[in-house]
Amino acid sequence: MLKKANRTVMNMGLAALLVPAALTFSTTSASANDGGAAPAPVQEKVMPTSVPQQQATTTTNQKVIVNVSALNIRQGASFSSPVVGTATQGQEFAILKEANGLVEIAPNKWISKSSSYVTIASGKPNTTSQVKGVSTSTPSTSTASASTSAAQETSTPAPAPTTSTASGSTVNVARSLVGSPYQWAGNTPSGFDCSGFIAYVFNHSGHSISRTSVANYWNMATKISSPQPGDLVFFQNTYTSGPSHMGIYIGNGQMIHAGSHGVAVADLDVSYYQDHFLGYGRF
Repeated sequence: MLKKANRTVMNMGLAALLVPAALTFSTTSASANDGGAAPAPVQEKVMPTSVPQQQATTTTNQKVIVNVSALNIRQGASFSSPVVGTATQGQEFAILKEANGLVEIAPNKWISKSSSYVTIASGKPNTTSQVKGVSTSTPSTSTASASTSAAQETSTPAPAPTTSTASGSTVNVARSLVGSPYQWAGNTPSGFDCSGFIAYVFNHSGHSISRTSVANYWNMATKISSPQPGDLVFFQNTYTSGPSHMGIYIGNGQMIHAGSHGVAVADLDVSYYQDHFLGYGRF
């Protein structure tokens, strides 16, 4: 009897010890598995970041050759960077880096790499000389230094020159702004729209005109049939009805204008311009 009682007591004690453990395990299992589903992962908190501009890539054994009479030299790899000089036709530069549609030709000096304005070629530039603090090749013509001077942007309009000189100066100033970005209602090299570009160019090449709409410029201009470099070319029914876009005629069937992709040279025989052509004018 004593042995049987001891066995009963031992069994009861063992049961008392096992029950809490079983209950504890069951509770933990339900909490961890949530009815058999895997626990939800912890979400990472990612801080938003701005999209960076294209990083400059280093280029070796390539050069850029300027194909227009005057081309902006900018301080950084952006068309909104300040203009710090002018490159002229025939000059060659070693390409140091490329970024955002520009090439670096000297520390902190960049120019557009658009095929409308320059040629990219293999090899090193010709023998160099110092122009505006930039190491460049000697221009191929004796008139290059003169065009550089004429193309400089000034804070006040120059005295009114003769008609032939005025038209040449107008074209040079217009060419010096090639590569400037487009900006609605913009009228500075940091951003132009088409009429703001016209006002800036003419006010920096011996004229004095107010900033107004394309339609008003069309009404102001003397209509002509045979344009000369420096005259105006007008278009209609582009983004709105009536006279709505304009550029500066530079000869050889081309104009410089502030289009949706910025200040650029354009061929007038393109079907879009032919379809919207309005006429030529002169201030």
